[in-house]
Amino acid sequence: MKPSGNAVAFFRRPDGALTGYRASGHTGYAEAGEDIVCAAVSALTQATLNGLKSVLKAPVMFEIDDEAALLEARLTPEATEEQVRQAQLLLQTLLEGLQAIERSYPRNVRIFFEERR
Repeated sequence: MKPSGNAVAFFRRPDGALTGYRASGHTGYAEAGEDIVCAAVSALTQATLNGLKSVLKAPVMFEIDDEAALLEARLTPEATEEQVRQAQLLLQTLLEGLQAIERSYPRNVRIFFEERR
């Protein structure tokens, strides 16, 4: 069963390192343009993508589809172990922020994990 509201999948390797995320769906908290939950999720996920690309200069594959309410970002296989290590700061911060939103709005945001190599 697909989670209701906005679903955020975090991709992690078998060793536990986070390698990316996919935020999809509308939160359904309020009408478009007035949805504070959607705005918070969008701001956090977009800021993390910008940090991965521009601050860490890590190799990142990403897809943004505003119509489908989708933002997916993940480190490419070319990422060095040092880049993966540095990315943990951003990805763990994103996770912490989204978990706080999920605690406040459990009907609107769901977080889960997908194991990826």
